[in-house]
Amino acid sequence: MVKSLDSRGKELLFSLSGFGPNFLMVLMGAYYTDAINPAALGSGNTFQAIMSGTCFILPAIFPILYAIGKVFDGIIDIPFAHITDTLSTKWGRRRPPIAICLIPMIVSYALCWIPVGGPQGQLLNTIWVFFWSLVFFATYTMCLISFYGSLSTTCNSESQRLRVSGYKSFFDTISYCLVYALVPLLLDAMKMHIDKFALMGLPLMLTMIIPLFLIKEGEKYGYPENEGMKEEKITIWQSLKLTFSNKLFMSWTFVNCCTYFGLQMFLVGMNAMIVGGMGMNGLQMAILNTCAFAPVPIMLYLFNKLKAKKGVRFTYQTCLLAFAVAILSFFFGSLYVIGPNNKGLQMLIGCIGGVSGSWAIGSFFMMPYLVPSQISSVEEKLTGRNHSAMYFAANAVTTSIVGAISGSLVYENIKMLFISKGASGVVYATNAAEAASKFGLDTSNVFNLGTLMVPFIVCIVCILGVILAFRMPKDFSPELVAKELKKMDPSLDISNIPVDVDENGKGEFLPVMVGLSILSGFIFGFIWTAYLFKSVREQAKSFKAKLAWLLGCLIPFGGIISAIKAFDALKAEADKKGVKMTGNKAVLTISCIILPILPVNLIALCILQKNVNKLLEA
Repeated sequence: MVKSLDSRGKELLFSLSGFGPNFLMVLMGAYYTDAINPAALGSGNTFQAIMSGTCFILPAIFPILYAIGKVFDGIIDIPFAHITDTLSTKWGRRRPPIAICLIPMIVSYALCWIPVGGPQGQLLNTIWVFFWSLVFFATYTMCLISFYGSLSTTCNSESQRLRVSGYKSFFDTISYCLVYALVPLLLDAMKMHIDKFALMGLPLMLTMIIPLFLIKEGEKYGYPENEGMKEEKITIWQSLKLTFSNKLFMSWTFVNCCTYFGLQMFLVGMNAMIVGGMGMNGLQMAILNTCAFAPVPIMLYLFNKLKAKKGVRFTYQTCLLAFAVAILSFFFGSLYVIGPNNKGLQMLIGCIGGVSGSWAIGSFFMMPYLVPSQISSVEEKLTGRNHSAMYFAANAVTTSIVGAISGSLVYENIKMLFISKGASGVVYATNAAEAASKFGLDTSNVFNLGTLMVPFIVCIVCILGVILAFRMPKDFSPELVAKELKKMDPSLDISNIPVDVDENGKGEFLPVMVGLSILSGFIFGFIWTAYLFKSVREQAKSFKAKLAWLLGCLIPFGGIISAIKAFDALKAEADKKGVKMTGNKAVLTISCIILPILPVNLIALCILQKNVNKLLEA
């Protein structure tokens, strides 16, 4: 067998392949429906809509069509998976579909963001969006299903699959970091609406070119079509039967559906819950997401450690429970519960919830790659049948259905409901202003009911997932997978299960995960530092913000100089306004020594930010 990933560098690079398409898909999932129908974004102006307060589609019809598109996205995975599993060309079976679908994927994504009918052509826009979303979902699916299908053969051992899945999860986490933290800040900073930003991000799709060079198959390598291992060819119906009759895989699928139902509703509604439900701005959103996403690599390391001792079932159940608790922070930290003048308490609740949720986030991204590739790899070794893409297709079709129900049918309808503390009942409205008019109240007294319901719905399905997880095996190691397959087919000989040999080293090295975690935090810290020093520059004109920002971000212990300069500049301004400063230079210096890279030095940033806030209020 040709060893495609024979170094840690190639493992990381291969894991990066889907970053661009996944980033833009996450962007679409997070902003798209609210961008073309901004009912849940509040009554103010926002760059997260294509046009503030303007609905470009028919609210009664679009959720149904978009849900159909999502279901289509899942169903089309089945024939596409069979094509990439059985394709035989001189270039291999995985690479040609990626090469063919790449350009249509880019073009169709762009056209989804261009409502050609304008604000008045809601019917035309609804049909237009529906058509191009079908094209995008189909081409995106073909590219990604081919990439995922290659995991079972490009990775030579369980530990390598675990490592690559972990790296893949990290890059997925970075996608969510950027989408939910950086994008809101960039939109506000550049005064750019979300549709323009989405079009600017199209070149990122080109990361999908990476597998064309790293997947070693086809005539040149003699695998799998020529001199290499001969595989048993199966029909699409046989592949479907083998997949959906696999009790081991289906026990995971039911749990994964619960996870995805909650995760999809959370991700689609997260933006509205923070901006509309909690009334937070882009910087505050970045801080909350720092707590949720920055610790993920470390959490993945701990996840794997706990998994080794307690098994994947128990570990994953703890993740579901942690997420069920964390999601409730969006309700208890909402304006409806806390009120408009308690940002400190809101931030505390949100940050605690974010850290709790980070235990689950990485595993939610990793497990859908790890479980199918592990099952299909063992099955191939025992039976000679390789239909790994069909397992990912089955994952996709089931999650697409539950995602369409949660993110389109349920969320898109409940976000049209509004309540008020000043009046009884629930009203259906296209925006907060219309709801306020129906209540006969000011918009500040109107709350979106959908953003308040989402946390409880997600919590319930996570708990259901915990219960269903008891049907899963304790672990998905090759030995346990082989034993489960033996139960389904007693004729299988599992006495000589090939032992996975990881030539690149077992497991994962803690410093690597710490480094990745710092990188996650660095993204948020870099953003936070930029905005902080922008505020310092506005408060103290003599301070050279850009130089200090770069010094603190890029040079270890350079944060000492920039933090002290920032403090001095703020103090001079505070003395003029008679404002009492928080902290002192000694505390800042100690924190910078303990945490030498300023963007992840939350202590110094919090002290400086608090002083900036005092000056801005003054």
